[in-house]
Amino acid sequence: HTQGDAQIKETDDNGILQQYVGHGTFIAGLVAAVAPNTDLTVRNTLNDAGAILESEFGDKLFEAVDKSGWPDILSLSAGTPNGRTDGLLGVQAFMEELRTQRTLLVAAAGNNGSATPFWPAAYADLPGYENTVLSVGALRSDGEFGACFSNHGAWVKVYAPGERLTSSLTGFDAPIPYVYQHSTYEACRYGFTYACTCQNPRHTGVLSEEQGTTASKPDQVMFEGFAQWSGTSFATPVIAGMIASHMVAHKERDPRVAGRQLLAANTEFASVRGDRVPALRPPTWRPVPVVTLAPGA
Repeated sequence: HTQGDAQIKETDDNGILQQYVGHGTFIAGLVAAVAPNTDLTVRNTLNDAGAILESEFGDKLFEAVDKSGWPDILSLSAGTPNGRTDGLLGVQAFMEELRTQRTLLVAAAGNNGSATPFWPAAYADLPGYENTVLSVGALRSDGEFGACFSNHGAWVKVYAPGERLTSSLTGFDAPIPYVYQHSTYEACRYGFTYACTCQNPRHTGVLSEEQGTTASKPDQVMFEGFAQWSGTSFATPVIAGMIASHMVAHKERDPRVAGRQLLAANTEFASVRGDRVPALRPPTWRPVPVVTLAPGA
């Protein structure tokens, strides 16, 4: 569709929370948990269930920063692959302007389980953008390995916890039902052998296996002031918060310098697809052991 359907209603006709509603609040809660002495601005810029035409993406990013000025840190939980390794035309003007600002763009690496560059996060690996963009992948709940869904590759510069995170979901007068709305598989679709988000919680997605059976009945949960979601979209604000917290603690006014300092001082790593990668785990986060399944289970 060319116009898009702005997601005005927060719930469907059955009172169930619509897909993507509350993600901005959830992300703000993650930043606040890691960096409580931070001023946060949330923009509902991508209000069509998080989707937008590429030709409009850059303009929307300009619109977001024009409203209140360029922030120290811009946490972006959106993007797309395009099969190219040299950038995304729809955001090129924004990215060039970003380089002239002091803002650090902290961008989600995407949830395709792929090494294909995901933009604008992958600008972090292009010449001239090393200090401007920080791309963030997701760790699974134990923090030791990459989450199955996380994009990966040399263009992903740091990883943070991003599986089954809990954060705030406020603004409702009563607990609100939610049905996880992606597809469920009997085994990890990326070939991992732990109890990952491909398998649990049960989803309603059209690709779900064993449609129509009792096993494929989706889980419905109640969000009572908090929600639980997974994605590089949520690992990203964890990193943004850690950089903001570093700026406060060290009285560092330059967010790009703060990002470099944080990574340079980091001594923690994780394993992602056999590679040893930088991992940042905030002190407010606690690991949750994962269940390892037998091959083929």
